[in-house]
Amino acid sequence: MIKIIITTFLAMIFFIIKKIFVRENRVPHKIMDNIANKLHTGFIYTSIPTLYILLFDIYIDSFSLNTLLKIFLFLQFVFVIRYFNPQMLIVKKTQVKIVKQINKLSLFIFITNWIFISFGFSILFLIVLIINNIFYQFIINQINKQKEQEEFKQQFGEGNYSKQDIVKKHILNLFESDFDKNQLTRSDIKKQYRAMAKKYHPDVYKGNEEDKFVSINSSYKFLLDFVK
Repeated sequence: MIKIIITTFLAMIFFIIKKIFVRENRVPHKIMDNIANKLHTGFIYTSIPTLYILLFDIYIDSFSLNTLLKIFLFLQFVFVIRYFNPQMLIVKKTQVKIVKQINKLSLFIFITNWIFISFGFSILFLIVLIINNIFYQFIINQINKQKEQEEFKQQFGEGNYSKQDIVKKHILNLFESDFDKNQLTRSDIKKQYRAMAKKYHPDVYKGNEEDKFVSINSSYKFLLDFVK
């Protein structure tokens, strides 16, 4: 019962956040996207240390440092998901290196808390790590959805497309006919792709659809990911 309540509560929070802050069909904004990219990197670097500090009740001249840190984290999170963009997914060597160091530090902090403070406090820190990963995964999922939408629109044109529309369009594009998505297998996709590649390869195809082969490749990759 408690698990159901917690799951429902978290689902409601993510639903509200998405409805208020996330734009489904966003228009790229160079300046804001650039700021979001930098804040995204900052969020990766600072979220775990900040959440850890929040475990302590710290005051500076009667002012709660926790309040400032909560506002800082919240604004970072909101800005990143408001202006998420595919550029955030580009692997950055420095970022990867620092994240690895943060993970090592997190393990060290977990063990230190266990030895010198208490097992309960170390578990609390572990919960902090889990919460951080949940929020970050939410951001990554939103970026991937946006990227998927943009690539789909480049391929099939502008419009408001649901997940069902996207799958159906890719199936029609690769199979050139309707196909029950529930019956779709990786074997079917690979077999059809080979047939379509022979038909629409630039060295063979002489029709008017110049980007047909590229479009088929895109649908092929999408459907393989869809059925795995």
